[in-house]
Amino acid sequence: MPSYETPAALADVCTPPAPPHSQSPTIAAVLSPAPSPPPNWATRVWPDERLLWSWGTWHPGEVRTAQCAQVRVVAVGQCLADDATMRQDLQRTVKDGCWERLTYWPGAYLLIVLPPDGGLTAYTDPAGQFPLYYAQYDGRTALSTRAGTAAALSGTSGQADSTVLAAHIVCPGVPELTEGRTAFAGVRQLGGGQALRVEPSGALQRWTYEDLKPDPDARFVDSAAQLRSALTRAVRLRSSGALRITSDFSGGMDSTSLAFLTARTTGRPLDAFVYHYPDGAAGDLEHALAYAAQASSIRLAVVQGNETALPYSDMHHQGPTDQPDPAAVIGARLRLRLERISQGGRSIHLTGEGGDALLAPPPSYLGDVAATVGLRRLLRDAGALARMRQLSPWKVGLRALRLTHTSVQKAMRDLAGQLEEPLQHPAQWTDAVAWWPAPGPETAWLTTKARRHLAEQAQECSRSAGTASAPTTAGHRAALCELRNSAAVQAQFAEAGRPFGIWPQAPFLDSEVVRACTRLALPCKADPFAAKPLLAAALTELVPGPVLQRKTKGDYSAEDYRGARRSAAQIKERLARSPLADLGIIEPSRVITSLDRAAAGLPIPFPALNRLLGVDMWLASRDSGKSQP
Repeated sequence: MPSYETPAALADVCTPPAPPHSQSPTIAAVLSPAPSPPPNWATRVWPDERLLWSWGTWHPGEVRTAQCAQVRVVAVGQCLADDATMRQDLQRTVKDGCWERLTYWPGAYLLIVLPPDGGLTAYTDPAGQFPLYYAQYDGRTALSTRAGTAAALSGTSGQADSTVLAAHIVCPGVPELTEGRTAFAGVRQLGGGQALRVEPSGALQRWTYEDLKPDPDARFVDSAAQLRSALTRAVRLRSSGALRITSDFSGGMDSTSLAFLTARTTGRPLDAFVYHYPDGAAGDLEHALAYAAQASSIRLAVVQGNETALPYSDMHHQGPTDQPDPAAVIGARLRLRLERISQGGRSIHLTGEGGDALLAPPPSYLGDVAATVGLRRLLRDAGALARMRQLSPWKVGLRALRLTHTSVQKAMRDLAGQLEEPLQHPAQWTDAVAWWPAPGPETAWLTTKARRHLAEQAQECSRSAGTASAPTTAGHRAALCELRNSAAVQAQFAEAGRPFGIWPQAPFLDSEVVRACTRLALPCKADPFAAKPLLAAALTELVPGPVLQRKTKGDYSAEDYRGARRSAAQIKERLARSPLADLGIIEPSRVITSLDRAAAGLPIPFPALNRLLGVDMWLASRDSGKSQP
């Protein structure tokens, strides 16, 4: 990555003082009838501009600015364009008014444009890795890169939104239930590919500038070439700077491919890392060792897991987060990995996050096949996928055909009924051949009142679903949902790396890579007999063939069960005094019953348990006064 200097206006921001309890840097603005002084720890982004404030310790190059004809722009995140390109593009845009052009710089970033009229326009990256939060209260409009800051600066109560928290636990695949809302009541999120215009008066206009809909004329060979170009550029720009580069190397296609690309680009030895817990092996280590042996430039380090790094260990040591973090329960494992990576010094650390969302079509793509390709292809794909999972091919095929005749509105009405009467059996793969998977037995963890309220939300959504901006197919919608989730996971991981001097970055979430992958329709990049054929075609001859041919993924469920048994007493104690119960969201005894099932080795919905505990930890940190402003 190019070594960019932090803007002069941020020189003081890169050293203490920082706001209380905050390690995360923040940019914020307040528009109100009366001028608002910045917090005493803040610095103006530009010395002569009053609207944008900044504080905290930024990575070098994490905040980029440009100015032309009284128009100023700031890119927050990973903008990899050089200074000359930023100036030239801004000059051209000031003349023709095509502001979306500035979202096409390499990398991924939140773009904030300040015209001379005193208003503000913001564009999030297409994946949604760098959102913007905003709130309005009592004539004030506050915007920030952190939801908690938007709540505090707007003067809202800062109370938790119990509906959002309940939906987050049991319906993460249906963001439409709480569209745009956050865990803070009254604070909204500008998500992936969206733009927001704030007038000087505080009036808001929000729209989608990048819907990532497939191009019906896109061809596989062209998309593969575009992906090859985008990924190699993403790696080259990051590798050309002065910062040390490290990489995950799980043995899976995504991170391992990036590591080989990086080593090939730099021509220098690359420190790569694979996590391995000997008493519950996930199956990744043998692949990682075999692949690393094919290149002397890969220096593979094994991060050895232990009992104290199991899931649910030391949850009380987890630092506060801006939004609930489902990965908080594996915080001990993340800290172990980050500590090992940081032993070699500060670095940009590459991860494969986003690869699955972009390149491995969700089960609902079968509905797209049935609707757009034809019965013969459906029988082929449904039959192959069913046999892999020992399911009935006819059942899978019929479910896909049924999906083509199911509207979003009906799916929402069905969801309302499923929330009223939760399923008793664990979710199955075929449940995902739908607009979204039906909520599983974890729905019974909610109180009756919470379930009924979510059901009412679903009924309300059924009356407003199906707008012109909605995804065109169930498969496209599910893929976008997975992309947004991956972006959120990566954003949380990036924050976790700050105290260690590690800057995790995910080239697959770069805007250019996202656009290259999503422009191709799902049936065109899906093949039951090959894992991620688009990636394999894009990186042929750049990455060893065995890496691109691996069809399996690591399975870390053994650690989940072992960790749940080891920490069962601590989890039960936490659940017994959970703020979620005080808010009327969960019945702790029902969750504890599921936990006892896990201790006995029986199936339970671990992802839902992780989300619940992540919310509980977020609420507890706020109650204890540790939440970040």
